[in-house]
Amino acid sequence: MIVLNYHELVDGNPSNPWCLTNAAFENHLALYEDRLLSPQEFLKCCADPKTDDTNAVLLTFDDGFLSDYTEVYAKFMVAGRMPGFMSFIPTDFVGVPGRMTWDMIEELDRTGVTIGSHGIAHVDLTSVSDSDLHRELAVSKIILENRLGRTVPLLAFPYGRFSRRVWGAALSAGYTHLFTIQLGHHRGFEPFLYSRLCLTNTMNADYLFRHMRNPDAGRGLAWRASTRLGLYRQIMRVRYR
Repeated sequence: MIVLNYHELVDGNPSNPWCLTNAAFENHLALYEDRLLSPQEFLKCCADPKTDDTNAVLLTFDDGFLSDYTEVYAKFMVAGRMPGFMSFIPTDFVGVPGRMTWDMIEELDRTGVTIGSHGIAHVDLTSVSDSDLHRELAVSKIILENRLGRTVPLLAFPYGRFSRRVWGAALSAGYTHLFTIQLGHHRGFEPFLYSRLCLTNTMNADYLFRHMRNPDAGRGLAWRASTRLGLYRQIMRVRYR
């Protein structure tokens, strides 16, 4: 199983490396359209190790950009080209120019899109104080839950950055599935961590095709050796202490 991570989609020239054109996204979608699964299906099966060997693809989008609603939802999901996606929202960004409004987010939530937290102000959670970390995690969760009328157990780390302190605080706040951006299959080195490939506009359809054929091809010798020796989890726990 592969989890892909996108950000903003635009018609014109991308303003940053994480912004893709709609045409580029359509080219990507053509590669995996018949392999997509819904967030609900993912959450039902993601804990099963057998899913590592499937060719299913889950789509996630970060930062609450307007294109989640106007492009991904309105043009592709409504048209039946995808069964749904995850959208991770930094709550301070809701309603600012270029980002979704609460009405849009609530509509997505009602129609099969799974909403998760991306913190409050999209800060590096590894660099903030304990009190600010609690606020970013707990308050953003409360805000989303109050707006959606349901629990929000999903969190994507801003910038993909995390540590043991950060994931401990996230678990204490009530999150159960924590998403980062690493190459490889969806399973992280802890059962609550889920890895995603973050797509940039330097990664064309050929790059994505190669990644989907072998998600581990981009990993180095150290990863291969530590995995073969059963040391990967221990090494990662030291790295992300």
